[in-house]
Amino acid sequence: MLLVGENGVEDIELSRLCELLEVIDSKLYEIEECISKSVDPESDGLLDRGEYFIGVGFVAIQQHLNDSLIGINFNKKDAYSLGPTHSSGISSISVINAAANWWKHEAEWFKNGNVPKNGEHTVEIILDISNHHEYALSNVLASFSESKCLSLTKNIVPHIEEWTKALCVESKG
Repeated sequence: MLLVGENGVEDIELSRLCELLEVIDSKLYEIEECISKSVDPESDGLLDRGEYFIGVGFVAIQQHLNDSLIGINFNKKDAYSLGPTHSSGISSISVINAAANWWKHEAEWFKNGNVPKNGEHTVEIILDISNHHEYALSNVLASFSESKCLSLTKNIVPHIEEWTKALCVESKG
């Protein structure tokens, strides 16, 4: 939740989100260590395990973004277009939102062989960035880092902070 005042905006829940993302990042680091020692990380289930934690992280971030809009008069679609731009050319927050939606719905969409109309944009964003259906969220997270580091805290939190500032500026305008 954001508190907007004369001196700017304070994201009162960001520290809680960061605490969770740090736990997830520690799991990702552990998985990366196991991958480096594995002869076949895919068969060992390590890639799926990493994808799972990344997906959970993106959904937690999406919830934080939605909570941030409570109490301020801003359309979600407009709000998600603000802030830094991802290398794909769309807003970073839109990419993060798409990643969360992908995690929540991808299995049902592809199991049924049908992506509903409201999911088409999500699929387009994720596959454009990932270039692969498998481990798409790992690829999306890596796309936020020049070093391809898989850290939600290092790669995503700065985008949330910049988005929050942009949201404050727009809400005052």
